[in-house]
Amino acid sequence: MSDIIPSYADRFTKLYAIVALGIFVLFGLAMSILPNLLTAPILRGALIGGSIGAIMWPIMGFAQSFLKAEGRKAEGREAWRYAYRFGVKALIVNLVLGVVAIVLALAMGGVRSDEIGIAFGVMVIGVALGFGLQILMFRLFIWSAFKGAEKRAARTQKG
Repeated sequence: MSDIIPSYADRFTKLYAIVALGIFVLFGLAMSILPNLLTAPILRGALIGGSIGAIMWPIMGFAQSFLKAEGRKAEGREAWRYAYRFGVKALIVNLVLGVVAIVLALAMGGVRSDEIGIAFGVMVIGVALGFGLQILMFRLFIWSAFKGAEKRAARTQKG
């Protein structure tokens, strides 16, 4: 197969948006209730680790549905194409949430209007760097998710 199947990318985007929005709201609530929450390294690590785990969920769903529908796993160039497409979709979701965060911060008085350019610049740089890392991370997640899906399928066939 030379190209990706759009329905998988669409499903990934929906699940990723739900997970990202959930993380966005959870972090926002946590920071408003406990403003010093991220000063403790152990809590920062737990929140970041939990977020990365949650972001794996849409890719695990992709791997399970792909394996079931196609009868094989995506490998090599095809898996990289999915990782890239998922990265682009995630980039769009992340940019939208970043803009929403800036608008909310302005509306709530959390950011002065003269700081908006700095905040937007940091967001763009962070998202751009994160985009490259996210493609690599998504490729690793795809590999890992297919391994897990294959093991689950093998257990189901035995049981």
